[in-house]
Amino acid sequence: MKVGSNLRIIRDKQNITQQEMADFLGIDCRTYKRWENGETKVDCELIPKIAEFLHVEICDLFKGKPSDVVVNQNENKECLINAGVFLLINDKEAVNNIADVIKKIVKKQ
Repeated sequence: MKVGSNLRIIRDKQNITQQEMADFLGIDCRTYKRWENGETKVDCELIPKIAEFLHVEICDLFKGKPSDVVVNQNENKECLINAGVFLLINDKEAVNNIADVIKKIVKKQ
């Protein structure tokens, strides 16, 4: 499941309109609608603000099937995954720690 789909589900459950979300984030409502429809990617810098507004954990915005999560440690910057999130982290220990956390979250689902 993509972030946009999760946004729609969580927002609908809380009876929050797309316009209210857009206003809180300081963006145009059309931009927000494109996120939910999967037409464009969610601005990653706004993810913490979105989670705060919806009173959810950031990881709740990324929940999906375990097969939706791919952890790839590769120094080749051309190797991008066509998924919801791409992080470029140069610290190998940090990458391993993040991968461990993601794997634990996926196993709980």
